Amino acid sequence: MMPPLTVRALAAAILLWSLAASAEPWNGTEPGTTTLQQVLLSFGPPTRQVHEDGAVVLTYQRKAAPGGTRSTRFHFDARQGVLRRVEVVPTKPPTQAGLVALYGPACGAAKASEGSPDCHEEEAAPARQRWWHYRARGLSVLLDKQRRVKSMRYSEPLASASPAPARGAMASAGSEGATVPAAAAALDVPKAAPATGTLPPDTDSASGLATAAVDPGRAGAPDGFEDLLDAPDPAPRPAGPSGAIVEGWQGPEGEAADPWHETAQERQQDVLAVGGIYFQRAELTGLRSQGKTSYQPVLPALADIYLDATPSKHVRGFMMGRLAYDPLSTEANGPAAVLGQMWLKFDVAQRLFVTAGRQEIRWGSSQIWNPTDFLQAPNPDPLNIFDLRTGVDMVRLTVPWEAMAANLSLLGTANVEDVSEDLRRVRYGGGVRAEMAVGTGEIAATAVFDQSRRPRYGLDATMALGLLDFNAEVAWVGDGNTRLWARDGDSFVERTLEGRKLLVSAGVSATFNFAELYRAVIRVEGFHNPLGYDDRAFLPWLSSQGDFRPLFHGRYYALGQVNIGRRGVSQLSLIFTTIANVQDASYLSRLAFNSSPFDIRDIFVQTFVEVPYGERGSEFRFESIPADPTVSGSGLGVFRAGVSLYVRI
Repeated sequence: MMPPLTVRALAAAILLWSLAASAEPWNGTEPGTTTLQQVLLSFGPPTRQVHEDGAVVLTYQRKAAPGGTRSTRFHFDARQGVLRRVEVVPTKPPTQAGLVALYGPACGAAKASEGSPDCHEEEAAPARQRWWHYRARGLSVLLDKQRRVKSMRYSEPLASASPAPARGAMASAGSEGATVPAAAAALDVPKAAPATGTLPPDTDSASGLATAAVDPGRAGAPDGFEDLLDAPDPAPRPAGPSGAIVEGWQGPEGEAADPWHETAQERQQDVLAVGGIYFQRAELTGLRSQGKTSYQPVLPALADIYLDATPSKHVRGFMMGRLAYDPLSTEANGPAAVLGQMWLKFDVAQRLFVTAGRQEIRWGSSQIWNPTDFLQAPNPDPLNIFDLRTGVDMVRLTVPWEAMAANLSLLGTANVEDVSEDLRRVRYGGGVRAEMAVGTGEIAATAVFDQSRRPRYGLDATMALGLLDFNAEVAWVGDGNTRLWARDGDSFVERTLEGRKLLVSAGVSATFNFAELYRAVIRVEGFHNPLGYDDRAFLPWLSSQGDFRPLFHGRYYALGQVNIGRRGVSQLSLIFTTIANVQDASYLSRLAFNSSPFDIRDIFVQTFVEVPYGERGSEFRFESIPADPTVSGSGLGVFRAGVSLYVRI
């Protein structure tokens, strides 16, 4: 019989090997060999891109984090575009015993001379943490003061007398969408230049390629990383070899002494990046009216084109225009153009970051219901792969507090609205938003003040615990985004809200890896909306008045979703979603299939079919009434099916 210690070591090794085997998408991402282009093709757009001290750093976190990780950072040589280092915060880190069983004991231990030459050297780190350096493998592991694995770093291994075992690489099996503060691996993170401090694009360097390929174009990029790209990185900056906060600081005589003045290397020739996206949908809706079923096709398309100018590492201008056209639409006369974004960004002594103009902003951690997204109207089709909402006109002042991994933003907004057919006015407003990383999560507090509206306050929190990712949003409001109505006999009258109400949404996700290449994400989400209605009689009236908001009409909602996907370049996934208006017993189910058919993430295809069901006249099964009484209703929805094509250009 094996001794208990040997059994435990063997079990730990098997566990760690299974975690490594599940990280198949990391195949080919080897420091010293892998290029920036290959990482972009394998993992898609990052949540953040910065240029720092001759390096390009791509950060993937939250929903963009690769499977099995909470946060991943790729460091590339800015000129050659070759991967130099990968920093990983795994969702299921190996144990200390597992590391020893798979990679080897401490150098100098008795077992090191009996078996593999692989061993680790231990080095002290701040806050009573320890580094384990497997130098022959190019692997460094940071353990916290409780000796738990905090992060893993992969770099080019040193020359070794005998080859190391196959690179199992990274611990895997984690949750998608976890909010991981950049401070989680702060001891191993170089100083992060804010988005406003990026170098100008250079088409002959990795910096220019990353800027052109994955920077905000964000112009119409799929939902999930736009707001992160705009925010300065709150990660604490480590001390350099001399103890200085900024590495490379040479004192008053050094070239980098004044952060405002650029070096000759920083002044690039190519200061303009051009790009965009093309988005095409083809949908067919079945409508039932007067005992007959009709079919309504639509073929909407849009193109977002952006110009991204960075004449200085301290100044950046961005403009994105949108052209939309549906040849089957009977309401539009032709193509429609709209300004999606147009902003100027600069910093003041790299302490205050200013963004002025129309800018994209998304608040809230829930998937469907975001009551704390005060500056935007609710997304009318949140299950679509593309959020069609445009930017918000405002001035944003952001002050990062790096020691606390926090940001403080002050906002000033201006909205032009129609008062009557011949009169328009500007409604001014403002707000303040504070964001702070806490452990494995993040907390954001918001207050917004607008003319002719009561102040609105919000709190948004996320937290990751093992396999589970939790999120919650709470909004405290004194009015609604649309007019509120009450019954007066057989008619309806406009009403005001008495007191304040709490709008709450919350959700939990669990991620499971199986069969090495596959991952299943199960999510449950709920929403309590005290501004909603519990009487179906309001539906036709709100529809005719233009005050009906899908998914915000009722008082209680719930969502259940299962996402089964194959990890890798093609990113195949099958998603089944059901949304319920609980009080109204009205339901909507949707089955979608996503893929990158040409093994390149610049081309993304989604096919779907959705079916409403429940009692006739409920939210998902009622016939909308147009505002113009001379136009007849379209009919009762029976199904909707379609295919969407997303191409980054």
